Amino acid sequence: MRRPVLAPAAVPLAALLAAAGLVPRNAVAGDRAPAVASYRITAGWDEARKTIRGAERVLLVNRSARPLPDLVLSLPLNAWRNDASTALTEEPRPGLAQDEYGWLDVTRIALPDGTDLTRRLAFEAPDDGNAHDRTLARIPLPRAVAPGEALVFEADFEARLPRNGERTGWKDDFVFAGQWFPQLAAVGPDGWLARQFHASTEFFADFGDYDVVLTLPAALKGKVAATGVLREEAELPDGQVRVRFLAEDVHGFAWSASPRFEVHREKAVSPGLPPVEVVLFLQPDHRSLRARMLGAARDALRLYGTWFLPYPYPVLTVVDPPWGSRAAAMEYPMLVTGGASWLSPRATLEPEALLLHEVAHQWFHGVLASNEVDEAHLDEGFATWAAARAQRELYGPAAASLRPLGVPLVFPRARLDPLAGEAGRLARWLRSSGSDPTTRPTFRDLDADAVEVNAYARTALLLASAERTFGEEAFARAMRSYARRFSFRHPTSRDFLDVVGAEAGEEARAAIAGVWAAAGGVDFAVTQARTEPDVPPAGLFGEGAERRFRPRVETAGGRGWRSTVVVQRRGEAAWPVEVELTFEGGARLVRRWDGRGRWVRYRATGPRLVWARVDPGGKCLLDVNRLDQGLRVDPAPAAASRWGHRIRFFAQNLLELVSLLATAVAPGGSP
Repeated sequence: MRRPVLAPAAVPLAALLAAAGLVPRNAVAGDRAPAVASYRITAGWDEARKTIRGAERVLLVNRSARPLPDLVLSLPLNAWRNDASTALTEEPRPGLAQDEYGWLDVTRIALPDGTDLTRRLAFEAPDDGNAHDRTLARIPLPRAVAPGEALVFEADFEARLPRNGERTGWKDDFVFAGQWFPQLAAVGPDGWLARQFHASTEFFADFGDYDVVLTLPAALKGKVAATGVLREEAELPDGQVRVRFLAEDVHGFAWSASPRFEVHREKAVSPGLPPVEVVLFLQPDHRSLRARMLGAARDALRLYGTWFLPYPYPVLTVVDPPWGSRAAAMEYPMLVTGGASWLSPRATLEPEALLLHEVAHQWFHGVLASNEVDEAHLDEGFATWAAARAQRELYGPAAASLRPLGVPLVFPRARLDPLAGEAGRLARWLRSSGSDPTTRPTFRDLDADAVEVNAYARTALLLASAERTFGEEAFARAMRSYARRFSFRHPTSRDFLDVVGAEAGEEARAAIAGVWAAAGGVDFAVTQARTEPDVPPAGLFGEGAERRFRPRVETAGGRGWRSTVVVQRRGEAAWPVEVELTFEGGARLVRRWDGRGRWVRYRATGPRLVWARVDPGGKCLLDVNRLDQGLRVDPAPAAASRWGHRIRFFAQNLLELVSLLATAVAPGGSP
């Protein structure tokens, strides 16, 4: 039996890469990310057949504590093989035409010494036991790769991209290859962290270096966008063009091409941050949006680089897909896709808000690279929160809009906070389902709605609430420390909570952990607010012969008023809140409640109580019913207040409807 090619960890990684025919590291990337999986890929795009044929040479370094007796390959493109795949079972798309299906075949896998492993490849489905799913394959090795050892293997593959598939595919002359090559699953401390491809979750892989050579039709010269830095572009005599991209310290590689792309380059330079080249591949009908897209990307690099850590790569590529493409609003290392229509009024912030979100992924998806299949909230929720914060600082609230017949109708006075839609989405889901806590592995959530709320809405609102409740400075310090401490290390929810506890306090840690662990929502209500004259007590007083009856005095007699307020936690989740009591004359009494009990009672003597409110500053954005957060003492004002609440409730629902309609006709959601 031939032995696989193994190398001890003592050999410098650069030497291993060179020996494997892969590109060694250079000073641009340094030694930030301990490489686990590095790839050298040569592939060609067949425009007529919509297929990619390629070969890859992969270097795996076992940095886990356990021997690896096999290889585990992730093949997400097979989610589009047929309707029986796990992804298309979870979110069916009935009526697909033949060209809307796709596949990824490993035609050969071998070791450099000639040991052929192809027949050992077997598909498996550890998540759901689906025998028809082919998005995960395992290949037993002749000998296990011990901790600290390295293995080189080769694979040949052929892929067919689906027409307008989710996250990847082609539309007319536009192609976007997102998950197009066999990629190793991630390796955790105890071995492989292997998951199938699911409809509502995305990807998890290890860092490494990529050297990718693509051969495409000559019409695509200068029109190829990809992860990494373009190092070579040459026309070939057979009417094709060859391009070569290098990328260091990334966990994936995507590319896109279209002969219609208009390419624009701009240097993003900010004080204290390294310069970054922003390359925009723009649709011709979006020329009017060029400055807005470049500006949003440039401002995002500046803000996130200051808030978290500097963008660590030399290039950020922005791809503008054609209208209707399902490749819009996606993120890959060093590359994001936007989404816009040719009529995008500035007040709606359509391309800007989307790009702020997608560029935020370069930190949480790209540099921190948490496990998006199990803990999608660490990427999606964090990116949603960061983008909302950036939008407030850069542009303010967007104007509400509708698109009857595709023509934008803007309501400039109806401004929507960036997180308003998330709050409405959370409230609706809790009323209709409330099926899963955020701590449940994302791919195991009940449905796509549960994934969307837990990964996006609940976590974004949670972070914004933490920022307001525990102080912007402390929370900013926690976010910066988290990003810098765990860059290139695949952090978990526990890692984030530990940083929050150290930087913002244990109360903050416990509050965030509690919301993530609860399937239900936050809901505080003032259920009692009463006040009465503070009169001397009536009844019998004294002992024996001295016992006397004291009648009730009907006037306060200058003693003031005695007030009682009860606040209840009606929701499952707790959150620290303030309770404010307002008295005649304008005096206020504010008390802080940790929110953990089911109720709390406050008593006060002094001026007459007018009303009581819980969370008067609106710091907790997670509360799903703000109409019961305040209560007046007087009957008449209370009646007026109830009518006011009804009017506000109607206005809130009207704005939510406008927001939903605007979202429904937008170029695409934001994965």
